[in-house]
Amino acid sequence: MLFNSFEFLVFFFFTIIVGNVLKNRWQKLFFLLTSYYFYMAWQPSSISCSAMATDGFKFYTDRLYCDFKINPYVFILIFSTIIDYFAATLIEKKKDGDSARGWLLVLSLVVNIGTLGFFKYTDFLLGFINDIHLLGSYQFAKQNIILPVGISFYTFQSMSYTIDVYNRKIEARKSFLDFALYVAFFPQLVAGPIVRAETFFRDLDFRLSVYKEHIDAAFALILIGFTRKIVFADNLARVVDSTFANYQNLNSIEIWTGALAFGWQIYFDFAGYTDIAIGVARLFGFQFNPNFNFPMSCRNIADHWSRWHISFSTWIRDYIYIPLGGSRVSVIMYIRNIMITWLFAGLWHGAAYHYVGWGVWQGTMLLSHKFYGDTKLAKFLNSKGGLTYDLFARIFTMFCLAFGFIMFRAETMEKAVPMMKALVFLNDSGAPLDRWSNYRFGILLVICFTASYIFSKRQIPTLLTGSWIKYTVFVIVNVLLLLLFGVTESQNFLYFQF
Repeated sequence: MLFNSFEFLVFFFFTIIVGNVLKNRWQKLFFLLTSYYFYMAWQPSSISCSAMATDGFKFYTDRLYCDFKINPYVFILIFSTIIDYFAATLIEKKKDGDSARGWLLVLSLVVNIGTLGFFKYTDFLLGFINDIHLLGSYQFAKQNIILPVGISFYTFQSMSYTIDVYNRKIEARKSFLDFALYVAFFPQLVAGPIVRAETFFRDLDFRLSVYKEHIDAAFALILIGFTRKIVFADNLARVVDSTFANYQNLNSIEIWTGALAFGWQIYFDFAGYTDIAIGVARLFGFQFNPNFNFPMSCRNIADHWSRWHISFSTWIRDYIYIPLGGSRVSVIMYIRNIMITWLFAGLWHGAAYHYVGWGVWQGTMLLSHKFYGDTKLAKFLNSKGGLTYDLFARIFTMFCLAFGFIMFRAETMEKAVPMMKALVFLNDSGAPLDRWSNYRFGILLVICFTASYIFSKRQIPTLLTGSWIKYTVFVIVNVLLLLLFGVTESQNFLYFQF
């Protein structure tokens, strides 16, 4: 179910009204069932009841959906929930040093990673085996396995709970209902943010009051979320789709515009989703941490990743980078830890070579920034460079990010490489350089960069605090933007594919 749909509007008001009438366990059970309904409302686009599969795994999923109108992928969510609930419960009962604790954790990780791996990486691994001719001339057929929406998010969320119980950071939840609701709670279920168990259970046990000021703040978040998605992301999608479809006929400036437009598109799209998710959750008495903090005008790549998809970047830091040894190791091991972490980040986003390339590029940028930051030149410029160096650093960071944007968006590395060459004027398409067909979007990107730079200095919530006039102007401006420039057709959020 899409946030930007009439169905969600009806679902939301029904859920919040009935949910506030019910109390205690009945309320939790209602929220769980509605969350499952929310998830089951997603219809895999590749399931066609007029042409059902005749064999294989897809035969069974097609039968469930077409014959019984049951979204079969909800059972994967429930299965993961059951495994992690019992694994964590048993882990807590075992004494430290008992080998059974480790085996139970392994069971949880194998089930979660194995399930995610089957649906997300089977075709990638089979294709890799085909590419290197591991089995000689034998070639595996593509399986076309449907990726269940949100599986990367809820498996990570569920795994982090089991790991935290194993490390004695939190206690295992006694109530299966509570844990199931943590995994499936609908605002963040399909595209994050990845909520930590201690945050969710804190609010579940001591539900936050919802007064007028909280409703106002939540409404502002939801409104700006819709503006980011419907006005900015969906309009930028037009130039992005056109650029990546016709890059052979575009000059370097036009490809630059399309590459940067994608960076802003995915930012507005994903930040818009999480704004709506956080705002909706607040109306139900839950306070989730912000997931974005103006990352598109940052001074360097490390600053960018401290502000972009914060719940994910802190997840890979806490559960991959730090267990590997973090930065308190030798230089060689530090390089290894960074590259493993970001290779994993690339593969988490997708099972394809261009996502691997994107992850390697992020790791390379972070390492380059780290080693440059330790030089005398960097320290001198940071202290004496002033506004000129500050703006140069931000623009240069965007320049570097553009190569990653292309790898992330391109369907293949074969498509990404010539586009990246065009960024440094090494790929001549024959299009005249004095032509700039998408200049209007280029002007929009400059405006977005400038606005992001200004707002990053003074956060939106502080701009709205204590003045009904500022709040009213904020609402009117966003409503006008939605009415005048909003894309009316409901568009999927980009991170649904991950």
